[in-house]
Amino acid sequence: MMMRSGVFLFGFLCFVSSVHAEGAVSENQFSGLIEFGGDKTVGNTENSSLGLKFELGHSYAKWSNKLTWDSSQKKESGTLTEDKYNIILKSIYDLPNHFYTFIHLGYREDGFSGVYWEQTYIGGFGYHGFTDQPEYSVDFELGYGQRVTKKLVNGFVRAKLDYDPGTHVALITQYNFTDEDTLKASISAELGNDDDFIEKKISWKHKLFGALHLDVSYEALTLTKPGVNKVSTDATTMFKLGYSF
Repeated sequence: MMMRSGVFLFGFLCFVSSVHAEGAVSENQFSGLIEFGGDKTVGNTENSSLGLKFELGHSYAKWSNKLTWDSSQKKESGTLTEDKYNIILKSIYDLPNHFYTFIHLGYREDGFSGVYWEQTYIGGFGYHGFTDQPEYSVDFELGYGQRVTKKLVNGFVRAKLDYDPGTHVALITQYNFTDEDTLKASISAELGNDDDFIEKKISWKHKLFGALHLDVSYEALTLTKPGVNKVSTDATTMFKLGYSF
């Protein structure tokens, strides 16, 4: 997992470095955040959860790039019940008339849902809506690519890899209530011959003081073909403290 994470990070940094060399012609803008959250219960039961998120963004002229690393882990009475990692590298190039093209590279592990690892390669087009309203944004996306999945079957890693064509559909919205409060919501679908899923995300970020903020998020992942003895939807509500830079 760490090796694949390094590949994504290396690719992103190489791209940023090459663009940074042209900084005399156009201005580079960088941003990022680190978030940490979780809970712990002791007494009749002993449960704990941990959530971490790292995000690095870069924009240059008509390019914008974002690297996101998100993970969560849960233990119940000392037994691990959730261990998920998700890495996304997305690059967007703006076209005329509010259209844009994008490349989406993803990697995830979720052994408790039957995914030992999965890699996603998607390219497509999108449209920026409501560009005349600075406090509100809506993006529509349609893309196509491939997902490569190695599965866990009955606790054992299956040697066979699944190569599925992937159709990507997404609706991404953001609304800034005030300078301190931002609401983000998105729904996306990754469709193909197998392991289709729909992902819904809602998050509210409130600026506390300085660069610190509170992030309350709800995420639900629905599999169209869940594994044996697995439910179709996993939902998580997380409270995180974050630092933006």
